[in-house]
Amino acid sequence: MDVTRSAPFLSRVKSWQLVGLGVTGWCTLYSVAILTWGNSSTLVGNAQGGCFAATMTLASFESRRYRKGGVAPSGPLEWVSGISTEHLNQNLAQIMQQREFRVEACSPDDAALDFGVRVVSSGRTMVYETGRWKEPVIDLLHVQTTDDNRKKVSADLAIIVSAGKPDEAAQTFLRTRPLKLLIGKELKALFNDEKPAGKTP
Repeated sequence: MDVTRSAPFLSRVKSWQLVGLGVTGWCTLYSVAILTWGNSSTLVGNAQGGCFAATMTLASFESRRYRKGGVAPSGPLEWVSGISTEHLNQNLAQIMQQREFRVEACSPDDAALDFGVRVVSSGRTMVYETGRWKEPVIDLLHVQTTDDNRKKVSADLAIIVSAGKPDEAAQTFLRTRPLKLLIGKELKALFNDEKPAGKTP
């Protein structure tokens, strides 16, 4: 995840700016060492300044490499960055309507517990948890909380929608509870079509 955070910064900065910063940093650290450390000032100043200048020079090479590639490297969850939770809820509601489920408006209590879509079919109520869908990992605490929240909103089944993946403990817990997952390729397929024009009922 560190790479994806630094890439936009490096793609915006010019390499000469980083080299200039490195040289300026070297001069500053060298001057401070001369004023502070006396006899060992030359060695200390050169070591500090040299490390700083080398770091900035390497960063300049990285920024040049990202610009040559045209696109900064992306992580596995990069595709979710431009998609809002509201858009996800609209897509889910639209798909459920097409499958002849009755979509009900979520109450403030549902929304407070991270549920974004509520549907009913054959007397059974299902809720889609979309409030935490951008988290990279579905852990045991997540699924336990969702199951508790499902009971609070009187739903028969809860579907955890997530761009991430469940860990082993979460998968074990899911086998014994009325919880399902909407993840991976199934989730990504929801966004292959254009954004829905209408609003969620």
